[in-house]
Amino acid sequence: MDRERRAWLRLLIVAAAAALGQTIGVWQRLPSSDLLLPLLFGGAAFYLTLGLTTVRYRRGGNVRYWRGRRIDDD
Repeated sequence: MDRERRAWLRLLIVAAAAALGQTIGVWQRLPSSDLLLPLLFGGAAFYLTLGLTTVRYRRGGNVRYWRGRRIDDD
């Protein structure tokens, strides 16, 4: 999956978690749940999905590509 799709998936997960927090707050009739629960659920989902958008196999240095393939200087 490319980087943009992972970012959209992460946004969808965070929005769904915030909506779940809103639903639980309304369902349980909790005071001040209109802002607090969606913020907590969305923040938790944001934190838990941090690894979804990070670049894997980062080796550092000057990496060169040609036509989408990595060029090995050796």
